[in-house]
Amino acid sequence: MRGMVKQWFEQSAPFEGILACGVRHSDQSAMVKTWTDGFTEVAVENALCCVVDVFQVLQFNRIASGRIRWVYQGVLFHCERRGDGTCLGVFTGRETSRLDLAGLDRIFNEFQALTGSESK
Repeated sequence: MRGMVKQWFEQSAPFEGILACGVRHSDQSAMVKTWTDGFTEVAVENALCCVVDVFQVLQFNRIASGRIRWVYQGVLFHCERRGDGTCLGVFTGRETSRLDLAGLDRIFNEFQALTGSESK
């Protein structure tokens, strides 16, 4: 599955309003893309690490989780986790007039739809 996620991530097209995104696997490896100087790979990886912790706490407490979103002063951080524990996080601007909401939904739908055998 990791190979399929990597291929999808490398080929995924950006959409209007995306600032950075990343995928974190259950083994703690990560892939990151940034389109804005304000986001370093290290910062995005750190945010993904925190997201994994949040999803684990939600699961431990039997709280259903879908897409979660953090609101910061100038950006939003949208996150989802697949059943195999892989997480996708996407940073966007807060102004919905400058955000392709269909593109945001597309990237999460594609991420969730990936299937295949696990390969490490």
